[in-house]
Amino acid sequence: MKMEYESARIAKVTGKCPACEDYAEKNSTCPPKIAVMACEGACARGEVARRAANLVAHRLARDQTVRICLGGAFTKDTGQRNLVRRAEKVIAIEGCFINCSSRMMEGVIPELRPEIVRADLCYNLDLPFGIDEIPDEMFTVYAYKVAEQVVRDMVKPADPCGSSKAACADPCDGCPPMSREQPPDCNFSRVQKRSPNGAGIRVPS
Repeated sequence: MKMEYESARIAKVTGKCPACEDYAEKNSTCPPKIAVMACEGACARGEVARRAANLVAHRLARDQTVRICLGGAFTKDTGQRNLVRRAEKVIAIEGCFINCSSRMMEGVIPELRPEIVRADLCYNLDLPFGIDEIPDEMFTVYAYKVAEQVVRDMVKPADPCGSSKAACADPCDGCPPMSREQPPDCNFSRVQKRSPNGAGIRVPS
């Protein structure tokens, strides 16, 4: 199927955010850290993805990962975009099937091939749009679940049986990376299916 594209004109700015650039410079290590970005969506699912990315980069795997400011990396070619460009691995924690962060960054770095994690497939609940409809404690629980699985499976993968991770890990025990061509094989109690127009539909098993 031929991919269709949208074009956008983004006004260039001469100014830079000092905090953002300082963080990028501090974390431009050699070898590069794993870049972690999230869709930053305004809905509840986006909130889980955002919090999960923060937990991975700022608490659970600070030495191995760096948090990407999606807005900064997408709209200007400075430190944040360089972190993505230099990284040998880029993890995109997406709130839903729209995959906003990976699609945005592939628009400015065409060769980018991020490892996509569908956060909404890592917890057993269909969340509403409004973050005011969800208790804050639930966001914490779901975000930690996603973040811990990302760290375990993609940042610090264990290899107890001496073979490849794909061969020895339980596919139902984590939240594996996913490409747009390959649907997730996790046996969650709610699974992703495809409607005729390609949209993701969450249905009870």
